[in-house]
Amino acid sequence: MKNIRNLLFDLDGTLVDSSATIGASIDFALDKLGVSVVGHSPITSLIGMPLLDIFRHQFEMTDEQAEFAISHYRQHYDQLAQAGSRVYDSIHQVLAILRGEGYRLFIATVKPTAIAEKVLTDLELRSYFDGIAGASMGSERRDKASIIAHALKTFELDPSQCLMIGDRDQDIFGARKNGMPCIAVTYGFGSRAELDSAGPHHVVEHSEEIVSFLLNPTMAK
Repeated sequence: MKNIRNLLFDLDGTLVDSSATIGASIDFALDKLGVSVVGHSPITSLIGMPLLDIFRHQFEMTDEQAEFAISHYRQHYDQLAQAGSRVYDSIHQVLAILRGEGYRLFIATVKPTAIAEKVLTDLELRSYFDGIAGASMGSERRDKASIIAHALKTFELDPSQCLMIGDRDQDIFGARKNGMPCIAVTYGFGSRAELDSAGPHHVVEHSEEIVSFLLNPTMAK
């Protein structure tokens, strides 16, 4: 960890509990298309997946139907203006400490960049971050590996000096594909079994443990 200077954070499930906002927006979109949620996976298990994949694969929509669903989702999500979302405990303190220690902080999220910017601003987190890399508004860049690659290219980051922090297996796989380690957090939306099977570099149960691991890796549990 001595060479790590850049920290890439996932957003939903790592910094912010957005389950109520995302769930309400998915329900709104499904209702607009007359789709029932009965018999489908719990909404929290879907958070972190690209919207196009959620609507196409989880709700068996055509590409055209999925695009309509995404439009309705974003309309409702924007109207909610983070109502129902909250910053996880101690996140403000953790980010402030890490910046104070000289780390550069970035966001790597499946949310489109403009939407992630608004979420971070509304929840008073934007000032901690040097840059935000999100999905494209279309389907061109939506998987986590390509989003992390986009962050590396956009902000001219050396992967050997970078660490990903996230709550789903796609964060771990995406980081590995881009040549960097990943800390998995268990307080988000991914199960412990999901995270362990993906093989993260380290696992933490609370955000404060991120600081402990980075500053005192030999003392971290």
